[in-house]
Amino acid sequence: MERYRGWVRSRPILWSVGVFLVALIIGGAIMGSSNSSLEDEKTKLEEQVDNAQADRDDAEAETEEAEAEAQEVREERGQIISGAEDEAAKIVGDAKAEAEELQNVRGEVKSAKAELAKIEESISGAKAVAAKSVIPGNGTFRAEADFVPGTYQSSGGAGCYWATLNSADPYDIASNENASGQTIASIHTPYFQTEDCGKWKRIGD
Repeated sequence: MERYRGWVRSRPILWSVGVFLVALIIGGAIMGSSNSSLEDEKTKLEEQVDNAQADRDDAEAETEEAEAEAQEVREERGQIISGAEDEAAKIVGDAKAEAEELQNVRGEVKSAKAELAKIEESISGAKAVAAKSVIPGNGTFRAEADFVPGTYQSSGGAGCYWATLNSADPYDIASNENASGQTIASIHTPYFQTEDCGKWKRIGD
């Protein structure tokens, strides 16, 4: 009876120890499970960090490549702009040179035209003088309108008569002559009269 009572009294202690052991086992299992989950989470986080670092490295590499390409584009653009500016400057310079040359040519043409006009005027004047350096046939002729004053010569004739006149009046005689054969007359009066002397040609002033 005593033995039974002793076992009964020790039973709660054994029960408590058993409960404690079960709790310890369960707790260990829980802790083990928690540690495993934490390790998994840590591994996942480390993988995410590694992936993020890799992405960052890739992004930096792409950025550097993009900056290098941008620099090349800027350099090419600078070369293109510089070349275009040089070409434009050359074109402008050539255009200015051509404009100056054209201006010089125009000036030369203008001078040539002016010189030609003078020559033509001189020729025209010479032709007019030449045309008026001949006194044809018989009649009374007016200076400048019909002839140019000067020294004239004619072949003359048997009945040749000439007179320099101070006016259109045939009796307003400055000088006259009846000539037979070739004759010379200095005609510097406003009028000149000639009969049967043939054609008079100017031979001097």
